Amino acid sequence: MNKQFLFILFLLPLFTNAQVVSDAKLWTGISVSKKINDFEFSFSEELRFDENINHIDKVFSEIGAQYKITKHFFVGINYRFNRDNDYETPNYNIRHRIDLAIGYKHKINNFRLSFRTKIQTKNALSEENSPTFSRNKFAVKYKMDNDFTPFISFEFYYQFNNENIINRNRLALGSSYKINKNNAIKLFYMFENKFNVRNLKRNHVYGLSYSIEL
Repeated sequence: MNKQFLFILFLLPLFTNAQVVSDAKLWTGISVSKKINDFEFSFSEELRFDENINHIDKVFSEIGAQYKITKHFFVGINYRFNRDNDYETPNYNIRHRIDLAIGYKHKINNFRLSFRTKIQTKNALSEENSPTFSRNKFAVKYKMDNDFTPFISFEFYYQFNNENIINRNRLALGSSYKINKNNAIKLFYMFENKFNVRNLKRNHVYGLSYSIEL
């Protein structure tokens, strides 16, 4: 019954007559990580564009730490300092975000399966009901012999407020390419669907990132 209920919630936005707002976005970033025993520490900078890639949507810095509990399970914590730019004025909002996560990873030959769930919260703006979410993400990667690792992932958001609703999902396709032992790039396309809001939002997100392992 619960599976059927979730399936209906995911399909419901496709059949509603509400106005749909569509946008093309570009997410770019660079990250640095370092493993020390069972810990992994990371720092990243990201610049995101919206309004059909003509407007700077946000700029943020994020630091995080992850701990491998066992071969398959891990926990993590992240803090993000975020600048959200206004659409009509030069003003911007400073946001602070923190999330706590637990995840599972498993290898089957060249396949890498993973599931991650996390609680995310940030300081609220006056018009927001609640900025606290449960985010749940499933991903499958395939390690190829030519240093490419294509992947597919699906994520949905559950918002904690008076209604307690699922209001967003994301489907992503892409690949990472390992340049050498310590450097890699990642390209992806993501379809983001926001619903249970006044205007449905369907975003086409294109991503490019560069990562360094120390």
